[in-house]
Amino acid sequence: MTSPVKSYAYPEVHGPLNLSALPARRWVECASCIEMEHVESDEQADKWATEHHRVSPRHDRFRVVVQTGWRIPPADDVTTP
Repeated sequence: MTSPVKSYAYPEVHGPLNLSALPARRWVECASCIEMEHVESDEQADKWATEHHRVSPRHDRFRVVVQTGWRIPPADDVTTP
């Protein structure tokens, strides 16, 4: 993961955590295999799942995953081993 992507995916948080203010990634995935698609809306997730089910009729379970990452700044008194 490149440094700019790492910074975006894991921004440093100071003070109280507010998850809704942090960037998130969202995708729909098939629970029967490893296929997935990044989505921005419920409609995109439904469209992808419907098409995936059409192509693979036994794949009928799906989930939408939303992932938010953050970093906590190191404490001043922490020593590194």
